[in-house]
Amino acid sequence: MVKIALIGVGNVASALVQAIELAKNGKEIYGILDLPIKPYDIDVVAAFDIDKRKVNRKLREAIFIKPNVVDKYVDVRSDVIVMRGPTLDGRVGVLSNIIEESEEEPVNVVDILKKEKVDVVLNLLPTGAVNASSFYAKASLEAGSSLINSTPSPTAKEFKDQFKEKGLVILGDDLLSQIGGTITHAGIIEFLKNRGVRVLKSYQIDIAGSTEALVTLEDWRKDLKKSIKSSLISSYANGAEVVAGTSDYVEFLKDRRVSYMVIEGLYGIGIPVRIDISLKTYDSFNAVAPLMDLIRIAKLLTQHGYSGAVKEVCYYYFKDPPEKAKSIMDAKKSLDSLLNKLLG
Repeated sequence: MVKIALIGVGNVASALVQAIELAKNGKEIYGILDLPIKPYDIDVVAAFDIDKRKVNRKLREAIFIKPNVVDKYVDVRSDVIVMRGPTLDGRVGVLSNIIEESEEEPVNVVDILKKEKVDVVLNLLPTGAVNASSFYAKASLEAGSSLINSTPSPTAKEFKDQFKEKGLVILGDDLLSQIGGTITHAGIIEFLKNRGVRVLKSYQIDIAGSTEALVTLEDWRKDLKKSIKSSLISSYANGAEVVAGTSDYVEFLKDRRVSYMVIEGLYGIGIPVRIDISLKTYDSFNAVAPLMDLIRIAKLLTQHGYSGAVKEVCYYYFKDPPEKAKSIMDAKKSLDSLLNKLLG
């Protein structure tokens, strides 16, 4: 059993909690690793939010409350109560217009994590929640819990040494979707490179109807996401000019995301080639398989004495890890090698 705490009860939390419930009901989760710890062994024992519409509600209800837009696929049986976390970034910019801040006093997060014996804390806060991410990293350290940082905040980079000293695992930063625009874009560029194509320039734009897409319209948040996405893709593109990021919010799309990618290059004697791709996915469910893997891997790592930001895991599952792999294939080989050691 892996006991987890959710930081932020938004759309990704809704998708993950429903997927865990479906796994308990025997539903296959596509694309996850075959590990001794199964998806149905994941148990959400605590959840924190600052929105009054979710605080003090049962998790099974809170995951469907606005501004969440994920559809309901299953009746979740969890009786976990969403607790009031501290407001550290929620009053900043566009977030202040989305969140209806609870008037409740924040709980003592460290005490809750200790009481519930949380193995892994899952940071699902929106882009730009840097102060809150740091707070929950410190709380995890004090409580003796490992941490997965799904957001673009540089939490794994900043806290990797402290987690290592404590014998705890921290994995991050900025989760890669199972089949989202960024990893698809990077994968196609890597394929073209392997076929001898000289990639010259490429761009990607994303449109969605989720809260995260709305938040990312704010200039500084948009620039942060664009910088991380573009950096990862360009690192696989041998110096090609790459620009990638969220471009618009369309409310009626809800949890659907549309990614447009254009890649231009040269092949043969210098003949031009251009690839145009439209990728349509459900944004929040793109996080389910990676998170299920990471939760279970984090537990296995601690059982085998690993600590800190384990690079082989961070390479493969995150856009902005403390260290980057040279290629997607190298990242996969590193992960497979580590898993072979863990599973013997």
